Amino acid sequence: LAAMATSEQDFNQQIIREFRANEGRVGGMFEGEPLLLLHHTGAKSGARRVSPLV
Repeated sequence: LAAMATSEQDFNQQIIREFRANEGRVGGMFEGEPLLLLHHTGAKSGARRVSPLV
């Protein structure tokens, strides 16, 4: 990760960008760990979200 994240949401966005830019690979504390991007929709809000999961 190039810069320090200011929040959990910023941190997740950095992981997602790195994952997508590097064919599903990330470095740092998650290097070598299996990681997936979970796409989900809020039950009440209907907001579409993506969460990185280890």
